[in-house]
Amino acid sequence: MKLNDLDQIIQNKNIKLYLLSILIGILTGFVVVAYRISLVSMTNLRIDTFSKIALGNIPLFGLTIAVFILIAIFLNRLISRHPMIKGSGIPQIKGVLLMQFEYNWVKELIYKFIGGVLSVGSGLSLGRGGPSIQLGSQIAYGVRKIFKGSNVNEKFLISSGVSAGLSAAFNSPLAGIIFTIEEIHKYLTPVLLICISLASVSAEVVTRIILGEDTLFNFKGVIPNNLNSFENFIFVLIFAILISILGMLFTTNLLKFQKFYAQSKFKPLTKSLVIFSISITVGIFILDVQGVGYKLILKTGHEVFSFKLIGILLLGKLLFTILSNGPGFPGGLFLPSLVLGALAGNLFGLGLEDILDRNENFHQYFMVLGMAAFFTAVMRTPLTGNILLLEMTGSFDYLSSLILVTMVSYITTELMGIRPITSVLYENLEKNSGIQRKELSKKSTIFTSPILGGSWLDEMEVSKVKWPFDSLLIKIQRDSHDIIPKGNTKILSGDILFILTTEAREKELKPVIFDLGTRPKSN
Repeated sequence: MKLNDLDQIIQNKNIKLYLLSILIGILTGFVVVAYRISLVSMTNLRIDTFSKIALGNIPLFGLTIAVFILIAIFLNRLISRHPMIKGSGIPQIKGVLLMQFEYNWVKELIYKFIGGVLSVGSGLSLGRGGPSIQLGSQIAYGVRKIFKGSNVNEKFLISSGVSAGLSAAFNSPLAGIIFTIEEIHKYLTPVLLICISLASVSAEVVTRIILGEDTLFNFKGVIPNNLNSFENFIFVLIFAILISILGMLFTTNLLKFQKFYAQSKFKPLTKSLVIFSISITVGIFILDVQGVGYKLILKTGHEVFSFKLIGILLLGKLLFTILSNGPGFPGGLFLPSLVLGALAGNLFGLGLEDILDRNENFHQYFMVLGMAAFFTAVMRTPLTGNILLLEMTGSFDYLSSLILVTMVSYITTELMGIRPITSVLYENLEKNSGIQRKELSKKSTIFTSPILGGSWLDEMEVSKVKWPFDSLLIKIQRDSHDIIPKGNTKILSGDILFILTTEAREKELKPVIFDLGTRPKSN
């Protein structure tokens, strides 16, 4: 790292960084909007095609089989040559931020876009959220390369791309900001907050200009009139525990199937053709289960289905989502998780209506809670789940119940010992020998780490800390002021530490210092 780069960080001159974050937000907005429009076109074509096949159009059935075979061949070649575009892309983003992986950003941006449109648009139960986030991170990586930013700025810019991608995917700028803090960084600095906020809002502006101002879900649900606060608390508590169990079953079985799929001795194309043949069968007989499922949420939310039919749709969607994630084709888990949560909530609500003999909107109410709870159980990001549903529905009537259901879901899943699915997928990705590794060197880099009250580093003098080898504390940020540390400088709760190290050591040092700054001394 050049001396002037270090001076720029210490002096906190970040105007260029903020302008680049806005640029990333705008570019990501346009790309993700194009991605969403392409998916809608493919989805409409698929629904029309399978509706005609179900009515007995045999020639169209033959043509569909031929097209699906070509798509399977293309996607298999694509992910075998470019494994950085596999799946949702969130584990890959973590690897890039930890300087373990490197983007070939132009090619991978194009291939992620095309691969996502084909895999999601052809009917596999995959979502657009993860791919949109990765598209944003790839755009940010490219902007950094073009404008020759520092390694530290690269992390801020990629984070901006992450926020912008989620914002544009769901018309949810605040969820984009919260997700980056909660899932990617686990803490917050003023510079990071400004960067991701500028990018997220910029992407949202572009999205609303092109696609309009409407929220994704027009549910106007409130707590049913005859449901008192105590009953609401009890029912939401029970529901949160039940949906956490469902989330645990989904996560563990999805990971087991991915492992089984990878270890199967059949050729990758053969395995993919089996998955696509199942997709065709599902499209003919249970079309609602095929694809992302966004329309299924709207359909079951505004129409009253039987308890049995909702149960069939839930089971079918659960199994098909697990199968669809086997090959690792470009596609995420955000929307499928929301669909599964919505169906589970609908089922629970219908059961309550029947048990209590009340003709109220329980099913719609618990659909919204179910989306946030299931999302939390799978992703382990309760704040993102809350904010995402508030922005997608445009209603704050759910707020207190959303907080309760996501917190209980989070705690229950933690007690069951189920790890966040993105963490497990990242570890699996690290074992993939086909991933392009970044050649790490002794080149300097800087990372930041927070200090929480009662942690090991709280109220410690700098000179008394046994800093790990190859690490140097160069700055403490306290209440928006920068402190150049001396031996007798005390580290306090709320501080942000700036640590200078090498690229080769960052991955090992970052979790160690983060743990010292956040783990209570009593532990």
